[in-house]
Amino acid sequence: MEPIKWDEEKIEQHLKHLPPIRDRRSKQELFLKVQANINYKDNKGKRLPSWSLPALATACALVIFGVFAPDLIKNGVQMENSKVAENDKMEGKSLDDSADKDQNSVGIMKTEPSVAYHAPYLDKNIKAMNKDWVTVGYLDEQAQLVIPVSFLTDADYYVNKVNKELNTFNPSDVGLTNSPLEKAKITEEEETVIVDFPKDTINEAEEPLLQALISMTFANEGQKAKVEFRMNGENGYEFPRYGTVSEWDLQVPGAPHFRYDAPSTDSFIVSLFSTGVDANSMPKEFTDALEMMDDEQKRGLKPLLPKDTVLGVKIINKDDVEVTFPDSIKLSADDTEDLMMIDAILLTAESYGFESVKFNNTKLDSIGPYQLDEEIEGVTGANFYQ
Repeated sequence: MEPIKWDEEKIEQHLKHLPPIRDRRSKQELFLKVQANINYKDNKGKRLPSWSLPALATACALVIFGVFAPDLIKNGVQMENSKVAENDKMEGKSLDDSADKDQNSVGIMKTEPSVAYHAPYLDKNIKAMNKDWVTVGYLDEQAQLVIPVSFLTDADYYVNKVNKELNTFNPSDVGLTNSPLEKAKITEEEETVIVDFPKDTINEAEEPLLQALISMTFANEGQKAKVEFRMNGENGYEFPRYGTVSEWDLQVPGAPHFRYDAPSTDSFIVSLFSTGVDANSMPKEFTDALEMMDDEQKRGLKPLLPKDTVLGVKIINKDDVEVTFPDSIKLSADDTEDLMMIDAILLTAESYGFESVKFNNTKLDSIGPYQLDEEIEGVTGANFYQ
């Protein structure tokens, strides 16, 4: 009789047609039982025909496969499912990581959620809190910019509020340096603020920014119209380059507004006038100022409007203006930089004397504290710190 030739394929085909074998004995016990039977027959001296040995081995294999096959198949399926699940998990993690990287890239490029942005207030909200406010000018670390910082205060004389913040606020907390006004004795007489510096207090780096700093501190909403200088109680202060100066008229001209990021995580909106340039060199019209707000600037100022943005401007009267966004700008209510863009436009409009701004084509109902389907009025101060 010709020996049966089994290969893996035939065994697998055969196993598929076999019913499941159930045995209460353990797999190890069964295997040892079969092995014991083989050894017993060998020890009895009954040689099996040579042709039967492959058949017997095959039979043993079939018995063992019959016992182990269901578990093997089950385990194999579990292992395969586990492998598939692991692959899916790894692919999912890879997709999540990729999404996180994309989101982080967008965040870094656009929204920067970790930035501490110091927004302006609406006058009605300040009044609702039964509070007053004051703005004080500070310098950036390189003394290239004046950064106005506003504070909520109790009602008091304006100069008293300035002196209080100069004595209590630590500008290094927001990545700025001290105000030159901290060196002075500051008093007032009606619409005039009197600044008395000790001799040789103002250095050459501070001098070009001092007029803008004093104006942005004391000329808010027409608080003061003029500054008079004293040096150790005597009229006039001797500057390193200006020479002796007795007084300056104070004014904060209309100007485009930009973003400044301090070395800390703090972000501010700053007028171009903060660079110390002459007030007469600022754009004369609100429309002209908006056209500059997508341009790169020096001294760390960054545009908040996308490049080549053209905003529609309709001047209703001397107090009211409408600003229409192009279709290319897609605002997000959750985007800090979009809120900063709105604030920069509002502060620019306020600097040109407009009391209300109506935004069109924003595709949003609201952003930050603003209802965009209504006129926005009463934007007060800049860069409030609490």
